[in-house]
Amino acid sequence: MMSEEAALSGVKNPFRPEESSPEPRDSTEPGAKRRLASQFVSSVGVAFGIVALQLGQGILLARILGPTGRGEYATAVFFVQMLLYIGLLGGLEVICRHAAVAEMETVRLRRAALWLGITTGAITTAVAVTLSLVGLPAEKRFLIPAAIVCSLSIAGQQVMLIMTAVDRGRGEFGAYNSRRLVAAAAFPVLLLIAHFSLGVTLEWACGLFVLASLISMAACLVGVPKPFTGPSEPRVGKLLHESRPYALSMLATDLFERLDLLLILWIAGLQDQGFYAAMVPAVYPLTVIPNTLGMFLFNAGADGSNRLSMKALNRIMASSLLVQTLCTVVFMLLIGTVVGLLYGEDYLPAVQFAWWLAPVAAIKGVLQGLDSYVKGRGRPLVAVRCRVVSMCVMIVATFLLNPTFGAVSVAIAALISQVVCLLWLSTIVYADVRNQGLIHNSAADSSES
Repeated sequence: MMSEEAALSGVKNPFRPEESSPEPRDSTEPGAKRRLASQFVSSVGVAFGIVALQLGQGILLARILGPTGRGEYATAVFFVQMLLYIGLLGGLEVICRHAAVAEMETVRLRRAALWLGITTGAITTAVAVTLSLVGLPAEKRFLIPAAIVCSLSIAGQQVMLIMTAVDRGRGEFGAYNSRRLVAAAAFPVLLLIAHFSLGVTLEWACGLFVLASLISMAACLVGVPKPFTGPSEPRVGKLLHESRPYALSMLATDLFERLDLLLILWIAGLQDQGFYAAMVPAVYPLTVIPNTLGMFLFNAGADGSNRLSMKALNRIMASSLLVQTLCTVVFMLLIGTVVGLLYGEDYLPAVQFAWWLAPVAAIKGVLQGLDSYVKGRGRPLVAVRCRVVSMCVMIVATFLLNPTFGAVSVAIAALISQVVCLLWLSTIVYADVRNQGLIHNSAADSSES
């Protein structure tokens, strides 16, 4: 759950967001609005394309490996998924903000992003390998070798994520979306090729996962002269220092978003874990629209000269919740038929997980959008407490419900905790926008007097 020459250009100094223009604009110019609308629509389209690739990848893995094999693969990649964004150490947001400020040469910043990704990738890989050795349940420890292989994919994935943050911050959404598409397509295409030529086992799937990460990394190096030997700016140490509050925020955010997978790992057998893991990408489409909106809300929060009004926030929240509700209802009506057709009859028991995970994904998308705004405002730590409390709610709810509902209790508890987090984070965002309005009105009164 979950971000231009900015798409909302005019960022003065997003590293000090409390300093805004004495006469902030409450709306963009018509030409900028049209450009924003075009970028948003195209980004949503690409995001849906990426989700379709991820869904196809999930269906391929489900059909090739079967429910139990899918559970084994979910175990092998668990620590990669858990640590991927946490291990960025806030580097993605810091690079994105540097790119938005546009105070340094883009090529130098891309090289800095490369070295930052290599650094965080090495650190995160070491942690993932260690956790693979000591952190799996006893009955799943035979999957340690597969988990270690999957850990080798982290550096490539993190380089891709941090380097595309340069495109995102510069507002170069064409390049940003193209690189994301390459990264999303690499693994399912490799799976298809291997399936029809050699056949795919769990071991092959893990190896192809690593190869796909290298392909996604290579796509980000295209157009960067002397990527490993040319000068870079800022230095990695400076970026890591600046990223500390974002790292803490990402730790809370990603632990919260992945906690259900941890609970499933420990309380469910491989077959139920396989059912749960298969339904997670099936509900991804419900996160796309508000999550994509979050990229623009990040820049809106960072742009001190173009503050978000209460009217605009009400419109965004109302439309997001309405769209998410309608999409969730349609999804829940169709999911049984879709699972039978795409995943096969063996996966029909997984529908019970999808019914609960659908509203979880819908709320998660809204939360990612709201979280992008507060990060853009330079306040990444304000949402930490609500996520910590929400994690506690999820854990308690899971163990209270487990005797009655079994593994489904994890999905139910995830929904309860998402609702708690949505109410809390919405309150934070509304308070921030309201305070910005008061500051603007006070500055206007002072200038008139």
